[in-house]
Amino acid sequence: MGHVLLLLMLACTPRGVVLPGDPDSGSAPDDSSLPARDTAGAEQIPDAPDPTDAVFDPGEVHSIVLTMDAASWADISGDPWAKNWHPASFEWQGEAVDGVAVRAFGAGSLVAGKPSLKLSFDRLTPGQSWRGLDELKLDNSSQDAGFLNERVGTEVMRGMGLPAARTGWAQVAVNGAAVGFFVVMEPIDDRYVERWYGHDDGHLYSTNEHYYGLGLNPTADTMLTWYEPQTSTGGDGQDLVDLVQVIESGGDEALLAALDLEQFMRVSVTRSVMGSLDAFSADGNNFYLYDDHGSWKLLPWDFDAELGYPSYFDTALVVDPWQPWATSPWSANCVTGAEYEDPVLKRAIAMGLDLQAVIDQALDGPLRWEVVSLLVRQSADLIREPVWDDYLGYGPRFECRQANLLLFLHTRLSALAGEEVDSCPEAEAGVLRAAELAPSGTVGWGSLVVDGTGYWGPGFVVNGQHHCTGLFAHAPSVVTLTVPTGYGSLRGGVGLQDWNRSTVCDDGAIFSVQQDGTTLWTSEIVRGYQDAVPFGPLTVRPGELQLVAGDNGSYSCDTTAWLDLELGPG
Repeated sequence: MGHVLLLLMLACTPRGVVLPGDPDSGSAPDDSSLPARDTAGAEQIPDAPDPTDAVFDPGEVHSIVLTMDAASWADISGDPWAKNWHPASFEWQGEAVDGVAVRAFGAGSLVAGKPSLKLSFDRLTPGQSWRGLDELKLDNSSQDAGFLNERVGTEVMRGMGLPAARTGWAQVAVNGAAVGFFVVMEPIDDRYVERWYGHDDGHLYSTNEHYYGLGLNPTADTMLTWYEPQTSTGGDGQDLVDLVQVIESGGDEALLAALDLEQFMRVSVTRSVMGSLDAFSADGNNFYLYDDHGSWKLLPWDFDAELGYPSYFDTALVVDPWQPWATSPWSANCVTGAEYEDPVLKRAIAMGLDLQAVIDQALDGPLRWEVVSLLVRQSADLIREPVWDDYLGYGPRFECRQANLLLFLHTRLSALAGEEVDSCPEAEAGVLRAAELAPSGTVGWGSLVVDGTGYWGPGFVVNGQHHCTGLFAHAPSVVTLTVPTGYGSLRGGVGLQDWNRSTVCDDGAIFSVQQDGTTLWTSEIVRGYQDAVPFGPLTVRPGELQLVAGDNGSYSCDTTAWLDLELGPG
């Protein structure tokens, strides 16, 4: 039996992101602002102030201090995989609590020196809580160099009227020494479900450690192989067996009586819009199930592997909300290897639930470009300094990730909307833009693209900033423009289109504007993840002029773009 269990565990080990199924394995939610219940199909979002609001305030970086025996911290920090509990005292912004239990948590995210930390206020001191919390989690964000996915993901879910735990940020010190910058996470437990649903007497299950790819499909295993009870009410898994049977063979009325089908669908579609590869509908991972007085709810968890997760950026861009499992690289039962499909979403589609309405609501609501891009920029500005000072040394990767996140969002949202999601002002009267100047020429690879980058467009995103018009011409390139009679003033900018790199990967490029053998302007070296460099106005003559882009040194990722080109009278 031991050998069988070992084989099963080996079959369900990490996939290169989060170790699947561990309720402690991901990052979770954030934000203290709770939107009003004003969207169709919304949950009853809590709106009364409570003492936990300040803990999960995403507008401030808090301070947490832990004090414990030096040997205890050495065990947690040096061997986080052991996940041993140790006693400590806890202090938040000057508020102190003694008798707190601390251990490392997570799996694929575990890092010696800076482990994610789970704090229990009642494990050593029964009945003790702090600000109404029994537990608190501090995520090291080792799998999200931007420290931003949880903030954005959970804000979007709550903006759609859906349950999502809250997060904040904190600088953490142990025994007087700084140990790093952490995402503060609200656990999904009794306190959480009571806050959302007004009671905690239903069964709450998380997926069991290392197990993913079952979801609510039939299995010959006991459900407690795959699921773990998470509240004091327990649960033997038989209720999940009954639920699976209804999903598989029950009529529509029986299904609607057993679970909140619209809520399941809305959670899955919203996550798919964000490009989720590692959720209930994608691969049967990172979720909780709660029995809300006979109507099961789907509670989302861990937003690391969406929003253009590094290394799977291209995959996330094409996630299909109608069948997200078709694009997830981990969409398989981790024991049997059988392909995973979400039976609940399939039933929702068969019963005619309007998935497109959910997509449209997201694009017009919390994922409206003006809203979500501002959220990313403001959050990045708030946490930039502590990220650069953090133990993980993710400063350069953080800058790339926040730019890549904006690139992903602009590309994904434009594709789903079928049009440019950013506002692009019209040119002033009498001013010509790139498309009107008959551009032609040779490029290093690919093709010359006008007013968009095809796969990445429409438009251009350079260092997180969107530009509406211009030319994509991969270096080395020479592009010829035609200046009509009566025109003589050229202005614009140059930059390297973001390409989802984790660090700056290039030697850069050098740009110049030439006419009749004369160089009118030459840039300094322009590098990746650098703001676009403006030029002009340059005085030009009617006839042909050349836009030249050359590699600076060896070829790398010099994805050159001429931006916001405008030719005025002169």
